[in-house]
Amino acid sequence: MGIFDSIARGLGSLRPLSDAELADEREALRQRYVSCEDLNEADRLYDELHRYDREMIRRANEAYDRENPNPPEPRHREHGWYLPNDD
Repeated sequence: MGIFDSIARGLGSLRPLSDAELADEREALRQRYVSCEDLNEADRLYDELHRYDREMIRRANEAYDRENPNPPEPRHREHGWYLPNDD
């Protein structure tokens, strides 16, 4: 881990973490959330869980974009999308 990753991690960024580390930390956070009895703490942990989820979704979307650089063209039905199917 480089100095910039250390600084980013210290400021709360999730980007320097590997996918496995991110999943492990999210699971530990989820377990703390499930066992939490304080409502304010549970609310904070819930928001933190969503922050981890957003990062995981961002990484999954980037991986999909790398694997599929040219998405297929949208297909339209013969008579248009706005017409009913019963001919």
